[in-house]
Amino acid sequence: MRSSCLAIALLLCATNGLLAQNSELKALKEEDLAFQLGTRKVARSDDDRVKLVLELLAKGAAQTPEDKFNAALVLQHTPAVTCGKKLVSKSFYNHLLAYHLAKESFDAGYADARELVAQTMDRYLSYAEGRQKYGTNRIFNQKTGKEELVPIDRSVPDSERAKYGIAPLAVLLKTYPELSPEQKPAARKKPGKPAR
Repeated sequence: MRSSCLAIALLLCATNGLLAQNSELKALKEEDLAFQLGTRKVARSDDDRVKLVLELLAKGAAQTPEDKFNAALVLQHTPAVTCGKKLVSKSFYNHLLAYHLAKESFDAGYADARELVAQTMDRYLSYAEGRQKYGTNRIFNQKTGKEELVPIDRSVPDSERAKYGIAPLAVLLKTYPELSPEQKPAARKKPGKPAR
């Protein structure tokens, strides 16, 4: 009995490493990249791809580190809309989910997820709090016609940026100007306790 349990456990461990990449998530990632890079015409919108990825995640389709990376990349491109004079994400929680997927993928040894970990956290924080941690998120300034960095958290050391392949803060700030506090993306208020 004990040897049977051990054999089953070893079989489960071995098959976990042999799981095939989810072809639907891979196709959605490739379609997303083609759209973002403009390399071919794509019929579906970012919204459509995000909805399909969320549906696949709900069905448990993201089993491998590559699957999690593919899903995170699509979710990272959750559309933003203009609300008044501010740019807001249609769902900044999609960026938080993308961060967790990218982090799991990277922690499992999938090297391609390295920068995506920082990018997804920055995108989430940019829309949720109006700041970023690593310095990967830029906004196009309509007045100046230039890309500008969302305000960067100065307490994050360059060693942490380097862990995810991000340049040191001084290099980032030489490359792009940083938004002033009044220009930062609209931060959503966190839900509090209801008034009594």
